Amino acid sequence: MLAHYDAKIANRAMSRNRPYPASGPRLSAFYTAAPARAAGASAPTTPTRPAQARAVTDSVVLKKLAPTAAGARRLAARFGDALVCVRYREDADGGRRLTTVELVVDTRPLPPGELLVHVAFEEAELRTKVKEAGGTWDAKHRLWRLPRATVRKLKLTGRVVRKPA
Repeated sequence: MLAHYDAKIANRAMSRNRPYPASGPRLSAFYTAAPARAAGASAPTTPTRPAQARAVTDSVVLKKLAPTAAGARRLAARFGDALVCVRYREDADGGRRLTTVELVVDTRPLPPGELLVHVAFEEAELRTKVKEAGGTWDAKHRLWRLPRATVRKLKLTGRVVRKPA
C-alpha cells in the first residue's frame, strides 16, 4: 500500500512542472512490516473510527486554496470571514475527492510570551542573574526581555513594565 503512495507522490512531483522526480527517501522506507503474530494469538484490538474520519486522515492533499480563490468562493460565501483555507483531498483508495475547510472558531488575545522587566544599571548581581536565566536586552525600550515563567522564578513580577514608552 505504501508503494502506491510513493508512486503517487512521484507522479505529483512531476506534474508540478518539475523536470525531475521528487528526491529523498520514500514513505515505505519509514515503515516496516508488522511483526508476525504467534500461532493462536488474537489480533490486537483497536478503536474503530468512522469511515469518513478514516478517509480524511488517510488522504493526500491535492490543492490548498485561499478563501478568495476560484475553487473556494462558494464555501467563502457559506462560512464568511471564519474561513481560513479550503483543501481538496483524494482518499487513500483514489475513489473520492474530499473537500475540507479550516475555520477560525475562537479568537482571544494571547498573554505575552515575554515580559519587559526593569533592572537598574547599578544592580549588577541581579542583571547577571537575568542574563544567566536567558534574558535579552531590549535596547529600544532599555528593558530586559524575559519569559513569564522566568520572571516568576526570579521573583521579578514587581519590576514588570506594563506598556513600554
